[in-house]
Amino acid sequence: MSQKTMLKQAFILTSGNIISRFLGLIYVFPFAWLVGQEGQALFSYAYVPYVIFIDLATLGIPLGVSKFVSIYNAQNDYETSYKIFKKASILMLIIGIIMFVIMFLLSKPIAYQVLGGQSKLINNVNDVTLVIRFISSALIIVPSIAILRGFFQGFKLARPSALSQIIEQFTRVLFILVSAFIIVKVLKLNYTYAIFFAVLSATIAALSAYILLRVQLHTFFRKLKPLLKLSVKSHNKTTKQLFVELFKYAIPIAMVGLATSLYIFIDTLTFNKGYLLKGDNLSEIIYGTYAFEINKLIMIPVSLGMGLAVSLLIYISEAFTKKDYNSINNHIYKALQTCSFIILPIVVLMMIFPKAVYSLFYQANNIYGPQILLSFAPLAIILSFGHIINSVMQGINRQRFLMISLVIGVSLKYLYNEYLISKMGFNGAILATSICILISLIINLFEIIKTTKFSHFYIVRRLVIIFTLNVLIGAILYLLNFTILKINLDYLDRFNCFVFLLINTGLYLFIYFTISYVTGLLDIILGKEFKLRKLITLLRNKYVINIF
Repeated sequence: MSQKTMLKQAFILTSGNIISRFLGLIYVFPFAWLVGQEGQALFSYAYVPYVIFIDLATLGIPLGVSKFVSIYNAQNDYETSYKIFKKASILMLIIGIIMFVIMFLLSKPIAYQVLGGQSKLINNVNDVTLVIRFISSALIIVPSIAILRGFFQGFKLARPSALSQIIEQFTRVLFILVSAFIIVKVLKLNYTYAIFFAVLSATIAALSAYILLRVQLHTFFRKLKPLLKLSVKSHNKTTKQLFVELFKYAIPIAMVGLATSLYIFIDTLTFNKGYLLKGDNLSEIIYGTYAFEINKLIMIPVSLGMGLAVSLLIYISEAFTKKDYNSINNHIYKALQTCSFIILPIVVLMMIFPKAVYSLFYQANNIYGPQILLSFAPLAIILSFGHIINSVMQGINRQRFLMISLVIGVSLKYLYNEYLISKMGFNGAILATSICILISLIINLFEIIKTTKFSHFYIVRRLVIIFTLNVLIGAILYLLNFTILKINLDYLDRFNCFVFLLINTGLYLFIYFTISYVTGLLDIILGKEFKLRKLITLLRNKYVINIF
């Protein structure tokens, strides 16, 4: 039952994340059309450092609160859970204000650094400074949103977090598109003004999410009141001791989030430098495609891994508290199997049809887009597995070991990124990220096996089957389209790309689920026998009869 609940919660969180990212993807095409690759680069120069400061502002406390709350709820000590949430909320507000001031003051040095030490490439240092200052205002609100989401997730309530993500993104996208259209097309102003408003949307959107979560908290408090009355005191700890315990959970989680953001931040700091050493003056155009367009596409499948990781942390923490290692192993199996089964078809489709996928969302005449997508797509599965394994490490209290592995990965990325970019361009940045995350992942896997007696033989065998199946289907579709049928697609026609991808995706999924059903792989993924006749009957009774 706990596995089903875990997957249900992961599904809700992932659905919210994917819908949020899909909304974030919808605006990219018109936004790119309005501001160009130069505008996308300027937007990314502000957004990437902003993510780093968000990680520093939250200090991992929201997920730390989630873990803290789940542990004390398991002991029926709801009073302690609620007490730490209230204290941490005040702390988050103070830290958010401090981080806003620091980011505002550091905006000019960061601007010089991301432009490779130059005062101007295509964008200039003053514009980069201003967009960083505009986006820094969101730091005052976002930490408070994060703590509310962590509190709800600790109570295994995924809907408030998912809904707030969707509302936040919807508000942000609407504000960006309307303001950019008015500025560029109606007022005929330079794209930089559109970017100023685009980064300010982070603050506007954060306010909408915060209001929604406060309303949800007010509603939830009616259910929480009876639990607080029945609460059992499970300790004699002071507030200071509780905060020490919270930070013991939170700091390693902060390191995980910070490490992920640092990989992207290192790219931001070294991308233009690497290309200048390479003798290429189109670095900002390529960076806009790499960091803005392709990154948004890749993060859609990665959202599943992130949703599973957030949900997994709570269940692994509870099982580890009870020393239930069988349950821990089963949760890990389920998370990795589900993640690979769903993500791999998306990754393979991106790799065999990169031009069609890119042209569907962006400008088909950008030669760099499909090339970057082809190289970047495999990183989605590595990033997803990384989120899941990191979550397991936090759940089994191997935070110190996790921090060491992450520091090793980030340090190697920093040391070799600029050199690899100067030699291989964007492929160098992708290669550096892939190798460094894999090193951290392998180190952590050895520690998980040692601590939980995790039997990796079965999961490796299943993952090999899933990988092999996807590679074979991908090869069949590639040969069918480009060798047998010799399709010559007009990539400038977005509707043609859509129809082409729709047909191939439908064919891919039909073959994929048919083979999975016949071989019994679907039974393993679902955790029970999958009966097609039973599903058809259920769908007919639930939907068809209701229609008539």
